[in-house]
Amino acid sequence: MAQDARYLGSARIIAICTLCSRVTGLARDILLNHVYGQKWVQDAFNYGFLIPNLFRRLFGEGALSAIFIPIFTETLDQRGRDAAWTLLGRVAGLMVLLLTLITLVLEAIVLGLWWFETTSAMHALQLALTAVMMPFMIGICVLALFSSILNCLNHFTVPALLPIVLNVLNMIGVLYVGPMIGEALDRQIYGVALSVLAASLLQIAIIVPVMKRHGVAFRFSVRWNDPDVRRIGRMFLPVVLGQGVLLFSVFFDAQLCTFLTRGPGSPDSFVLFGRDIKYPLVEGALSAVNNAQRLYQFPLGVLAISLATAVFPLFSLYASRRDLAGLRSTLGQSVRVALFEGLPCALVLIVLAEPIVALLFEHGRFGPDATARAAWVLTCYAIGVPAFCCQHILLRGFYSLKDTLTPMWISAALVALNIAISLTLVWRPAIREAAFGISTAVTAYLHCGVSLWLLRRRMQGRIGARLIAKSAAKTVAASALVLLVLVVVYQWTGKLPLAGLGRTGVLAVRVFLPILAAVGAYFGAAAALRCEEVRWLAGGRTAAAADACGLK
Repeated sequence: MAQDARYLGSARIIAICTLCSRVTGLARDILLNHVYGQKWVQDAFNYGFLIPNLFRRLFGEGALSAIFIPIFTETLDQRGRDAAWTLLGRVAGLMVLLLTLITLVLEAIVLGLWWFETTSAMHALQLALTAVMMPFMIGICVLALFSSILNCLNHFTVPALLPIVLNVLNMIGVLYVGPMIGEALDRQIYGVALSVLAASLLQIAIIVPVMKRHGVAFRFSVRWNDPDVRRIGRMFLPVVLGQGVLLFSVFFDAQLCTFLTRGPGSPDSFVLFGRDIKYPLVEGALSAVNNAQRLYQFPLGVLAISLATAVFPLFSLYASRRDLAGLRSTLGQSVRVALFEGLPCALVLIVLAEPIVALLFEHGRFGPDATARAAWVLTCYAIGVPAFCCQHILLRGFYSLKDTLTPMWISAALVALNIAISLTLVWRPAIREAAFGISTAVTAYLHCGVSLWLLRRRMQGRIGARLIAKSAAKTVAASALVLLVLVVVYQWTGKLPLAGLGRTGVLAVRVFLPILAAVGAYFGAAAALRCEEVRWLAGGRTAAAADACGLK
């Protein structure tokens, strides 16, 4: 049982590694915004990366991992390593074959659309970059599968650090490869797209030797007659539909944002059903949404996703042993930690949205107007950060039970609401592209509420709702102090004589000083309120923490 107590320690390891990768990702985004600005060329790159990135989330980090990890964990625990490696080889082989066929079909469609696109330079560039980066989804999905294997073997460091490879190669693409291709920005961006493909190959070349050092020995196979492979296949479609419905909202938001954006040289309006409709968005809308997403996903990836990644193999192990009591208590504890991490992060992003965006991105071709747009979108997304944190935990709770249908129905029920909110708000001048942040936040809270209620029934017992509510009340009280400290310290820094530090120095002080003060106030208040999450995150081995982990 000592292994069970280590998942928060694993989460800390993943968080540290993810922090390193997110920092390099932030450096990449800073460079992209500096060189290309929040303009149509970066809009086109973000659009081109959309489809392969969605397939990564759908296949690699979503459906396949959600199904494969519980079955692989069960096979490894009950039938040994040889059977587990055989299963891995067959699943990997079939996945590569399927993704290759999908890539070829999508390439044909995208290239056909590109060939006939003559009216908009922005749309033509979007399609061309999509075609260039489409094969990325094969490599990144294989990488996600291999990373999940290492996670099942309690190795988290290399998988969490591998995104650094993509970030570094992207920066090389911006600084060196792009300028070698041409002088115009819409030519240079192809260098960044090519760096994406190179990164996927290098990442696989790095992770394969690591797998071998951990004893993983498999051969690619496309045999379908394995009972476990067939079981994965039967579960695959519902998860793809469920995850697909959820990701369809992301895809639809990007399509809607692109369709409603007036590109360079385009008229002020478009014709729909015989009516002239003025474009509600201008170039840079998709980049503003993307920049806001990168910023709110920074703490989300470092904290919540790290926690969910670490705890999912443990969820699966409890479920395979039919230890519902252990699963319930570990799920409840994970939700409490997710809320404890998510709420103060949301407040930091809301209060300091504009100075954070200005500090990171307002350089080169990224001006004050772009800062205001991205900061407003970030504020709206930040409202949903606590729900985003819990969502990752709750989804893994369902998947550990091999329940793939329930999340699908929840997502399907909410996707229409998400689209309706976006379509309603995007036309309002005060909201514009921030509509996508509002709709995502609202549906995330509803998703968490329904998931908690259904998980309680699915697990045949309580999941510690009273403990979660009690913990949430303490978190809210401590976060109220965070809000006060952020506002007061931020206003105070505006009165300090900081002109000698220069613009960047002033912004750094106005961002980091309030954050440091808020962190100190939060943990001080949490300690005073006797929040158990402080001891859990610090690695304490108290009896309460052990009980919450199901370790008695």
